[in-house]
Amino acid sequence: MSMWLVRNANTGRVLAWRVRRADNWLERTVGFLPRTSIAPEEGLWFEHCHAIHTLGMRTPLDVVFLDKEMRVVKVESNVSPHKLYVGAPNAHTVAEFGPGFVKANPLEPGDQLALEPV
Repeated sequence: MSMWLVRNANTGRVLAWRVRRADNWLERTVGFLPRTSIAPEEGLWFEHCHAIHTLGMRTPLDVVFLDKEMRVVKVESNVSPHKLYVGAPNAHTVAEFGPGFVKANPLEPGDQLALEPV
């Protein structure tokens, strides 16, 4: 499985460098469910997605919602396990990261992110 990095395209700063693309149904279904901890530099990237749930999760997540141009539309910090719905209706991509990602990488709506192969 290849790893990707996420960069703030506005500043050039690398935000996370252990990101996987959830490209198939198994990755999209399982995601971080089996994990008991996730580092802030780890992520899962879900394209064609505007919402997630955290049912069955064992650790909180930081979540970034992006539009089709990969601009931030919403940021959720420290989303607790067992939430039925966390979303943004105008999102096209959802990026999940370990807790602490948002604190280490403050993002504002309109910031543009880039997903790049490592």
